[in-house]
Amino acid sequence: MRLGRDRLERWLDSELRVIRPVNAMIKGPEEVQVNGKTYKGDVYDASGWKGKANWIKAVEYVTEPLNQEEIVVTLDSKNPAGFGWIVPLPDKTLVGALSKYDPRPFVPKVDRKVLSFHGGAIPRVRPEPTGIKSIGDRTGLIKTFTGGGIFGIAEMLESTSNYSKLKKEIDRQFLITKLLEKTWRLSLLGLRVFNGRTINVEKEFDFHSFLFSLNRL
Repeated sequence: MRLGRDRLERWLDSELRVIRPVNAMIKGPEEVQVNGKTYKGDVYDASGWKGKANWIKAVEYVTEPLNQEEIVVTLDSKNPAGFGWIVPLPDKTLVGALSKYDPRPFVPKVDRKVLSFHGGAIPRVRPEPTGIKSIGDRTGLIKTFTGGGIFGIAEMLESTSNYSKLKKEIDRQFLITKLLEKTWRLSLLGLRVFNGRTINVEKEFDFHSFLFSLNRL
């Protein structure tokens, strides 16, 4: 099942009392000041990553649907530890790229009309405890390979005890990505084994380090 971010944000906006604009200051685990007014209750910090990070850039275009089912991933020797993607969906196609440089030259070409686009900066980090209950990018549970964060939110909402498991996975991804950045051209030679192949993964593929232990294609 794919969780649509735009639908999720609209649902949250309709179900929660949202204050805009906001100037919030967390005073403790059960107190926050918002625009000078104090609120009491469980506090969750969702203010984004605060520590050191290797910031990367991503852009994604929404186009008309393609007549294909496979997700396509593209690699370029000029884009170390970055990639492009084509994700076909029933009603649209997501086409984008991620890079430490300008990602636009690495976006795959598709012969479809562009309906919209979005992008931004993504932190590549190692998760660190915050001291306050946190969610989203504030936790550092951001997939190092793809920059995705919704999977971490879903796992944490299921149980906060999942933090340790998620941290271990993100730490592995971080180290693998650092290695790829330093050995990118050499790594591409090894990754040629995946060229034109379809990868079938039985485990949850949000845990991307499984890719490096696959024993069959």
